[in-house]
Formats: sequence, C-alpha cells, structure tokens
Amino acid sequence: MKTPVTHDQMIQMFSSYQEANIEIIRAMQTAVNATTKAETDRIDVKLDGVILRQDKVNGSVAKNNKTTEKVNRFSKSIKWYIIGLFGFCYSVAWIYDSFNLKEIILKLIYKI
Repeated sequence: MKTPVTHDQMIQMFSSYQEANIEIIRAMQTAVNATTKAETDRIDVKLDGVILRQDKVNGSVAKNNKTTEKVNRFSKSIKWYIIGLFGFCYSVAWIYDSFNLKEIILKLIYKI
C-alpha cells in the first residue's frame, strides 16, 4: 500500500505544477513575441518598399500634372487657334482673288 499524501505535500505538488505551467507559458510568450517581432520587422521592410514606390509614383504624377495643365490650356484655346487659322486662310484667299499680286510685284520691281 502506498503512503498517504499530506495536505502540505499536495499544496507543494500543486505549487510546483503551477510554476512549471507558468514557465511554459512564459516560454511560449517569448516565442510568440519573437515571432511577432520578426513578422513586424518583415512587414516594416515591405511597407518601406511600398512607401518608396509610392513616392516615385507621386513624383511621376506631379510631372504628369504639369503636362496635363499644358494640354488643358491648349485645349481651352483651340477654338481661337482654329478661328485665327481660318481668318488667315480667308484673308490670303481674298487678297489673292482681289489683287493681282504678280502685277503689283512687277510694278514695284520696275520702279526700283
């Protein structure tokens, strides 16, 4: 027959069991914290890369905005360009039809 366990021995066994559990939990926390720290560091590196790429893209967009402003300014003025071109062509055609440029040039040459 086995010897009976006293109350103090049971408390001592429970205490050692609790200490072992606490040690296991601490070891697990350390492992989880180390894993979490490694994951966090890896995510930080990835985020730094993303931020650098985004900065480059933002720089290209800023350069592209200048081009867009020029194109918008030209497109707002395009009707005036077309009207001016039409007016120039019409005036050249009217002068050519109204005056004989060949005669005018010949008269100017002979006077000199």
